[in-house]
Amino acid sequence: MKKSPLFVVSMALLLLLLAGQWLLPRREFSEMENRVLAHAPEVSVSSLTNGRWADRFEAFAADQIPLRDAFVSLYMTMEAVTGRRLMDGVLLGQDGRMFDRTDGYSERNVRLNAAALRGLSEQTGVPTYLLAIPSAAVIYPEAVPNHAPVADESALLNAAGEETKLLPLINSLCDVRGCGELYYHTDHHWNMGGTQVGYQIVCQALGLNALPVDALTETLPFFGSFYARCPLPWQKPDDFCFADVTGIRLIADGEEKCGLVDTSQLQKRDRYAALLYSNHGLMELINDNQNDGTLFVIKDSFANALLPLLARHYHRIVAIDPRYYAGNVVEEVNNCNCEVILCVSGLSSLASSRNLALLGGL
Repeated sequence: MKKSPLFVVSMALLLLLLAGQWLLPRREFSEMENRVLAHAPEVSVSSLTNGRWADRFEAFAADQIPLRDAFVSLYMTMEAVTGRRLMDGVLLGQDGRMFDRTDGYSERNVRLNAAALRGLSEQTGVPTYLLAIPSAAVIYPEAVPNHAPVADESALLNAAGEETKLLPLINSLCDVRGCGELYYHTDHHWNMGGTQVGYQIVCQALGLNALPVDALTETLPFFGSFYARCPLPWQKPDDFCFADVTGIRLIADGEEKCGLVDTSQLQKRDRYAALLYSNHGLMELINDNQNDGTLFVIKDSFANALLPLLARHYHRIVAIDPRYYAGNVVEEVNNCNCEVILCVSGLSSLASSRNLALLGGL
């Protein structure tokens, strides 16, 4: 029977992809997706009989397919041009803005995490403050697609404020949103505009005289975490820059770093991970120009842009990230003799996990 040209072309493409998958070098890491890719699974009797080998091979075949990034971009493009506005948890908004799907946020998680901060303050006798950063959808609601699956973040923040001392960040962000960008379009983090608003709020709460941010690095094109999940070809990059703070030493997980910024990471897609050399269970920022003052910080990645600004006011900042810290937080606070505890966290972390509530010692 005569085969149709479409069938012949399809089979030829499949054979080319299969050949490329086995002949081309294996990719260890996806820069686009910021994750380690699957490897070819080892064959064993047990893995064959229980089905694990087939599952792992499927993941390997999907991860190692030639031109994977191009195929993902093509698929997302086809979905977007047909009018779809929610893809892989990313909401496509107006003016090139991208947002997180947040309807799965849990008020119970927020309350448990905030109550843990209150408990930490009660156990240590150290005043504790929470700087909870809302998503960009709260600050730019007019850009969010109609009927989008988003949470009532104002209500979640009110719930947090009933459990611990919540700093009034959301109102300040809304007040100045017309003066410049506060969040990246292609990433979930705040940019330097939003970071400086947070810095002003923290200074007011802690009785610090806010210092000007005079030196910013040259802007670099930046495609963030949203773009990694939804790489549309027409998406414009963000401008990435950070405060060029000098005279501060960074010790991350016991290793002193060269400066506060991983310059090698600035050459990669995820430039935000360059700040404070990404995330660590325990880090210290030492300012030898200040003779005293210790601030204890419980953080997620939102704090990485903020801590260099705060480090100018203290001799020492001790910071833990609950996602990676395995010690006893009460002992850590007591040992560092801090004056204040500050939690800097995206509302997304507080609402989607119980990392604070599960810290050792609480």
